[in-house]
Amino acid sequence: MFRARIANVADLEKRARQRMPRFAYNYLTGGAGDSASTHRNRRALQDMVFATRRLVGADIRTEVSLFGQEYSAPLGVAPLGMANVAWPGLDLMLARSAREAKLPFVLSTMATTTIEAAAEAAEEFFWFQLYIAKSDEITFGLIERAREAGTDVLVLTVDVPAPSRRNASIRDGFELPLRYTPRLLADLALHPRWSIETLLAGAPLMRNYAAYAKSENTQKVGAFAGKRNKFGTTWDDFKRIREAWQGRLVIKGISNGEDAARAVREGADAVWVSNHGGRQLESSPATADLLPAVRAATPGNIPVFFDGGVRGGEDIVKGTALGADMVFAGRSFAYAAAAGGQATTAQCMEILIAEMRSAMAQIGVDSPQALKTMPVLFGQPAEKMALGKAAE
Repeated sequence: MFRARIANVADLEKRARQRMPRFAYNYLTGGAGDSASTHRNRRALQDMVFATRRLVGADIRTEVSLFGQEYSAPLGVAPLGMANVAWPGLDLMLARSAREAKLPFVLSTMATTTIEAAAEAAEEFFWFQLYIAKSDEITFGLIERAREAGTDVLVLTVDVPAPSRRNASIRDGFELPLRYTPRLLADLALHPRWSIETLLAGAPLMRNYAAYAKSENTQKVGAFAGKRNKFGTTWDDFKRIREAWQGRLVIKGISNGEDAARAVREGADAVWVSNHGGRQLESSPATADLLPAVRAATPGNIPVFFDGGVRGGEDIVKGTALGADMVFAGRSFAYAAAAGGQATTAQCMEILIAEMRSAMAQIGVDSPQALKTMPVLFGQPAEKMALGKAAE
């Protein structure tokens, strides 16, 4: 069976690439410019190697507690804007699989599925990622919808100060709604499964904005986001969101200790190290290289999250060892959905957690908590500071 032939995320990506139209694959995988930053994120994790300890047993536990919720592993589903472009129904596949696997699922404002539908699918594992809009009606309307949908965790994204240029998508002429050029029609004809399922599901549109865009004549991505998203947000914007949201507030897109420390002073409940998957600035540093400084600058009682280049369980172990309380993957799960649908997204989560458990057993560490306090990466100092102790 197809399921038995899948060993890791690389296998899922290969299968997904065969099934997805070229423009959709390029949109999912592409980063800013010619994607140097996405490759840098990946290389930084690949280049790290483990130190190992022996004769320590193998009673491995991956469970973690965060914000009063129990999760099966320090692994979450990162927000994916316009995910249904990659494969129809992708958002809901990931939401359902995250619920079954007991992992946090984060829906993007720019999702092609509504807050309400995703929250129903993910249940208590649902989080919502917010982009600040130029219009307060949109910004605070989205916040109220997230609250009414039942989530206690709002993720404010601050790593999109301006629109980015992604060369692969520019060359493809990708925009929504799709323009049916001869090149696009040929691409769709070569990928009939995607085309038929998209036809049945309906065109991928940013459905969380639909209630605020009834009078618009265009749904083109660039014009839509450019007219509504507030680029160049400030700390004053953050303060307004903090005042409006009574639940847990996560600030996503932090890349240095100074901003992390200020975010906590301004009321953030968690700090998320991210460069938007390398999709905004081609020359941005790898997030794995930024994580230790952010962790050291953040008080130990404040969680730190991390994403960027996560393709396997060993990456989750590395991110945790560098100080992350939760490691998020995005493209890995999108590949799974495109490769085989709902069952394969669940399989991907199983693979990542199994790989994490195996790596922990191999290096002689029995829990995510121990990863934070022991020097498990080759070259780490023998007396590793735990949970940003220096910042307290």
